[in-house]
Amino acid sequence: MNRPKSLRAWPAWTAVVFVLLLALGAPLGDADGRDSRPAVGTTSLAQDTVAPVADAGGNRTAYVGLDIVLDGSASSDNVGIVDYSWTVSVDPPVSLEGETVTFQFSSDGVYVVTLNVTDLEGNWDVDSIFITVMWDLTLPVSHPGYNQSVYTGDIVTLNASRSKDLQTGIVNYTWNLTHMGDSVVLYGSDVEFTFLEAGKYLVTLTVTNGVGLTNSSSVTITVHDPPTWVAKNWNWIAGTVIVLGAVGLWVAVRYRKNHAVITNAEREKIAFKLKDYKRLWGLLRKNRLGFGGLVALIAFVVVALLAPVLSTVPDPNVYTNWEPVIPELDYAHPMAPSFTPSIYTGFIHPLGTDSQGQDVYSLTLYGARASLIVGLVATIISVAMGTLIGLTAGYFGRVADEVLMRTTDFFLTLPWFPLMIVLMTVLGQEFIWVIVVIGITSWPSTARIVRAQVLTLKERQFIERARAIGASDGYIIRRHILPNTMPLIFANTVLLISIAIFSESFLDFFGLGDPTVISWGMMLEQAYTATATESGAWWWILPPGVAIVAMVLSFSLFGYALDDVLNPKLRKR
Repeated sequence: MNRPKSLRAWPAWTAVVFVLLLALGAPLGDADGRDSRPAVGTTSLAQDTVAPVADAGGNRTAYVGLDIVLDGSASSDNVGIVDYSWTVSVDPPVSLEGETVTFQFSSDGVYVVTLNVTDLEGNWDVDSIFITVMWDLTLPVSHPGYNQSVYTGDIVTLNASRSKDLQTGIVNYTWNLTHMGDSVVLYGSDVEFTFLEAGKYLVTLTVTNGVGLTNSSSVTITVHDPPTWVAKNWNWIAGTVIVLGAVGLWVAVRYRKNHAVITNAEREKIAFKLKDYKRLWGLLRKNRLGFGGLVALIAFVVVALLAPVLSTVPDPNVYTNWEPVIPELDYAHPMAPSFTPSIYTGFIHPLGTDSQGQDVYSLTLYGARASLIVGLVATIISVAMGTLIGLTAGYFGRVADEVLMRTTDFFLTLPWFPLMIVLMTVLGQEFIWVIVVIGITSWPSTARIVRAQVLTLKERQFIERARAIGASDGYIIRRHILPNTMPLIFANTVLLISIAIFSESFLDFFGLGDPTVISWGMMLEQAYTATATESGAWWWILPPGVAIVAMVLSFSLFGYALDDVLNPKLRKR
């Protein structure tokens, strides 16, 4: 019986397949000859029975209308999580998918958020947290920085980095100002602007937090015209004038002592013997109020010279030496006096700080410099003008007397403070102009006093004898009139210094002084503007106020004492 051709070929094909399997190394059994194929009804992989661990994070606080991020990345599994499902218990419940999701609550309350995680084998786990949702009713803190004083053309940097909102954060910064008649709007936390016209500009910062609440505050930028040579070098000019004034006074005293040709009797009636220094000092010491004023003046001079050494802050004008405003620590200005070191700057504030974080104690020390410079230099200008006019009018009389005295009367009738306001408006607010304005508005009283003294002196016998021998008018004024007028001029000078100091404080208080120069009047002006009285910040007002009164009183007491010592008629009372 013949087989079909296909069947006859089967053994051959079987042999071929068997050989190929051997060649390829197909395993048919173990090394010991046993079959390695799995038994019937078994599998080659073990089944995952370990459930994942869901972690929805901790309980949270959120705000109405603000995104909150739900993060399930802390969940874990031995194989891997394939599904993250969130359920938020709002009405109706909301389901979210994803490892990290974002959600907004539309109303306040306490909500349950549940996270369900599932792995590859379908094992699952859940975790629930509570979300406390509330309305953000706290306004953000707007802090536009501090007042600045610049020149036209300078780039002004406005920084709002101290503005804070602890709940929802600040999302928008808007700056508003008016420059050269146009409204200017700037955006950003840190912006720059260049002022092209001198003046005072109010820059308002408006901040907006994450839920749309806004708050505004302002800062003043004072823009000056570029300084002149005099303004740039006013320190050197003022120092030179002070030195020359002192030298001139010494020369005048020596000149009077050596060249006043009068008898001893007449000398006693006219003026005190300046060469008798011991007697002068003894008379001054007997006047307790006057001597106390002198001691106080010496103390003020020492304080002004040693201000960098005595102050707790190296330079109160430097921004880095100001106590920072830190709203998140509930730190508000002005700060009350404290003798403990600051945790922010390391400085001690024995007189507290102002609203900008400046140390009041250091400001008070540095303020003595401005008062003394203005008092001395302005008085020198005033006395020089008044003495020249008084000598000329009193000695020559007639037309000169009539013209000069009518001019003096005209200035005496003008209200001194409105006159200074007008002059400061025209000249500008630089410190040098403060000195000049005070000096040229306070000379009339000196002119009147000197003229009256000269009218008395020129009728004396020693003046008639000088004329009889052919002495010229210049010689008589230089050798006789002026030396015998100096004691009165000197006493009046000390009194005028107190008036000049008060005038400078007055101008600064009304915002007419130089804002770049630390002065007691400037401190009072800033305290008044910041409503320090209403806020109870007495430490901001009292130190500069007491300093002004003390310095003015010291010069006044010393001036009156000198008048008593140098005036023979007053000494005999």
